[in-house]
Amino acid sequence: MTAPQGLDVGALDDLLALILRVPDRHRRFEVDAATAAARYEIDEPTTAFLAAAGLPSTSGPDGSRFDATDLRNVAVHLFARSRERRVLAWWIRELERPAAVTRYRMDYVARCPEPGHAGPCRYRLAVPEDDWHETGAVPQDGAVLHSVTFDRPRRWPELPAALLGLLDETRHIRFLWLPETLRADASFVRATGVGDCVGVAHLLVEEARRRGLAARFSHGRSLTPPISASHSWAEFHLDGVWVPVDPVLVDALRHWGIAGPGWQRTSSLGTVLGRVGARRRDLVTHAGQPVAAKFPTYVETGD
Repeated sequence: MTAPQGLDVGALDDLLALILRVPDRHRRFEVDAATAAARYEIDEPTTAFLAAAGLPSTSGPDGSRFDATDLRNVAVHLFARSRERRVLAWWIRELERPAAVTRYRMDYVARCPEPGHAGPCRYRLAVPEDDWHETGAVPQDGAVLHSVTFDRPRRWPELPAALLGLLDETRHIRFLWLPETLRADASFVRATGVGDCVGVAHLLVEEARRRGLAARFSHGRSLTPPISASHSWAEFHLDGVWVPVDPVLVDALRHWGIAGPGWQRTSSLGTVLGRVGARRRDLVTHAGQPVAAKFPTYVETGD
């Protein structure tokens, strides 16, 4: 089978070697070719080629079915114009703003999942410092429920030798989004050398604490107008400041040509990270149930 135009077969082989480190029992084969085209911008000839090349799939009544996490990895690793790459490019745009400190505003926007229900809506929002904000009726469905601001600096303390040594030990880890059942499993990241922001953050925090370094797990959003994205990372307490560090993601950004050579894997991405708390949690619930939400993000000031 001839490779689709623009697909780097060598890069595909490298990616498949990473993807196949994830056992099939963690996959959910729920995405058909039409959905892959609509959601991940991977057309049907390409998904057929991927399946023939070894991307895990199953046969369904309407053709092959794929795992959503696998397709997300294909999009970001192999296609420079993918939605995933475009969003990550916003990170570098914001990181390279010249302002010393930038204030970002992030809105919480959601629609009632049960229109017409008795009584007012009861929204509960996860907000910074592991706190909660509760609100009822809103002016109109889909309006802003709440807003928070983050003042983010551009400069960070230098990393000490002990921390640099720890980060150096993660050079073999390749960025790969993992299924939800494995994302927080630091032991899986250690054993396989693949992981995403969640597992890598847990691994770094565990190893740092083992060495006597002050570290914490953080979860929040990327402050990347026009929207923010969910993200997790490790932070280290240096000179009175919690410094976010995410070496495996920086490696990936450089490999994909999104971050230039001036970015080192020890560079902090903290300028565009809005911490919500010390654990992953649903940011918006309605009557106790998680609901889909959007988080429009804006630059308010930059000095």
